[in-house]
Amino acid sequence: MIDTTYELVLEAKNGNKKALETLLKQQEKNIKATLFYLKKDDLDLADLTQEVLFKINNKITQLKNPKLFKTWLNQVILNSYYDYLRKNKKFKNDTQIDKIDVPDFNSNPQDRILNNELDFIIKTSISTLPIHYKIPITLREIQGLSYDEISSITNTTIGTVKSRIARARAMIKNDISKYSRG
Repeated sequence: MIDTTYELVLEAKNGNKKALETLLKQQEKNIKATLFYLKKDDLDLADLTQEVLFKINNKITQLKNPKLFKTWLNQVILNSYYDYLRKNKKFKNDTQIDKIDVPDFNSNPQDRILNNELDFIIKTSISTLPIHYKIPITLREIQGLSYDEISSITNTTIGTVKSRIARARAMIKNDISKYSRG
């Protein structure tokens, strides 16, 4: 049995269909999460996710360095998102929010309500950011990519990435502060 993502990528790259299937299943949730923060429309989200999975399936053999799979995957996601925008001419921010409730059985009801409200405020704030802030903050905070990886994916300098993430965080913090009690 193949355990790590790296091993799955190596096997899939070498034509192992079972490894490819496992890899696609493993990455589907991450792909949806990234696209969710970029695009909120459920129907388009499902379509975009399938498109990314299809591209991975068809292009995994072209991946030169399996250690850079996560960066490559995020580049595929971002390119698919840009293709979607060009195809549908939807270059303005998408402000529709879909609420995903994940029950937290370790907290009391009041804490869960406050966490859900904060989660909603953060998702709303991210969805209203200009695209040049939305992409880096999503790649950093949702996907956990390094500044170097984001720089490579977005074809910008590390300084620009850091600056955009800092500005996005400040905008999100400002949005959250509007709801504070003090």
